[in-house]
Amino acid sequence: MNTMLNASDWSNMGAAGWIIIPVVAIIGWVTFLILATYWKYRHRTSEAASPELRRTLDANTEATRAVLAKLDALDQRLATVEKTLTDIP
Repeated sequence: MNTMLNASDWSNMGAAGWIIIPVVAIIGWVTFLILATYWKYRHRTSEAASPELRRTLDANTEATRAVLAKLDALDQRLATVEKTLTDIP
């Protein structure tokens, strides 16, 4: 018994066979995208809900604000020095 498909088998498949294959592929791809999006969303929400992660993010935000405040003070001092150097004849 030969279970291999020949070229004649594919040509005798008809229009329904040629339509079913792409439809099944599209349905499979859409299902894959939905599940991938769902698991990505669940992973993100579980990370954001972690109290340990929240504390770390808050500490990082405060450190960033402190650095920005120091940079603003340094920028003001630099502007003062530039103005002084520009005013010297």
